[in-house]
Amino acid sequence: MNKGLRFWQITGLILALVMLLGSAAAGAATCAPKVDNFILFVDQSGSMYMTYEKVKAVKMAVAKQILADMNALIPELGYKGTLDLFAPFEELQAPAVYNRSNLGAAIKTIKDQQVIFGRQTPMVPGMLSAEEEAVLAGLKGKTAVIMLSDGKSNVGGDPFAFAKEGSQKWPNATFYAISLAQPGAIDSTTGKHLQNEDQEKRGEAINRAFAQIGGGMFVEASSLYKDQAAMQKFVNQVFCTEVKPVVVEQKIVLRGIQFDLDKYNIKPEYQPILDEAAATLKAKPDVKVVINGYTDSTGTPDYNMGLSERRAKAVFDYFVAKGISASRMQTVGHGLNDPIASNATADGRALNRRVELKVMQ
Repeated sequence: MNKGLRFWQITGLILALVMLLGSAAAGAATCAPKVDNFILFVDQSGSMYMTYEKVKAVKMAVAKQILADMNALIPELGYKGTLDLFAPFEELQAPAVYNRSNLGAAIKTIKDQQVIFGRQTPMVPGMLSAEEEAVLAGLKGKTAVIMLSDGKSNVGGDPFAFAKEGSQKWPNATFYAISLAQPGAIDSTTGKHLQNEDQEKRGEAINRAFAQIGGGMFVEASSLYKDQAAMQKFVNQVFCTEVKPVVVEQKIVLRGIQFDLDKYNIKPEYQPILDEAAATLKAKPDVKVVINGYTDSTGTPDYNMGLSERRAKAVFDYFVAKGISASRMQTVGHGLNDPIASNATADGRALNRRVELKVMQ
């Protein structure tokens, strides 16, 4: 065999080994739609334009940042998305198939500044006013309701009782409360607890009550603010059902271990490559392989079938000696079938006398 051909065979083995590393890591779970719809409910009452001491920023600015970060991570999987404000009600995006660009533009229209005093929060009616209930009623299938609010309720009925009835009223809805209430926060101007500590505690309690609708989730806004990892986890929990992909048998991922004519012993020049393959299999304990043996066209089909099986078994035994469990491997002989080069030349026949590995499920 000429030196040029041997160089490319060895190079191909190394590249194929890299492919094995990549294919072994390709089993990451994917996201399938967990819901059919989602509604973003954002509190725009006066208290939302006051300082959120936990991050030293205006609450509405924090809410908009959270919404923008969330929007950047929501997978576009065909569900309907809605953006509404409450206290008072205002629809910024009507229910429509979710589009990241469109929702992003709607988020930007939320006002950065509004009058604080005199704009109270009628939680009942309010967040779930007649308009909001109409939005919920008009959506078919499972709906995630993501509420961003400080929970302060100072007008209207009892929000706790209202939230308690929610699971019966909206059996297909799950509420997620991103809370901007801040019990225990320190006023940056006085160095003391906020004067309205009792209101902050009540606001948090109200948000927790709403988060129980449909078995939802309560999250502190500060834990999501400018934290991509935390936001990704939240998005996955709200929008994704984990789907483990079907492992499709990979094409040849390690190839080029050639044998001399009518031989099945491992040649010394290929042992370093098999050592690397064994190390890779040790590092990827979930990977299983089929070891496939082949021959050239010299000899009878029956003889070549047995020879190809012995070649596959030789690699199997080599891996077992290197500590790879026999249960992770199986051998198959293919004889003179499936040549990768012409049997009309010596170099072609050399290429066909080979063993290949395939990843299997």
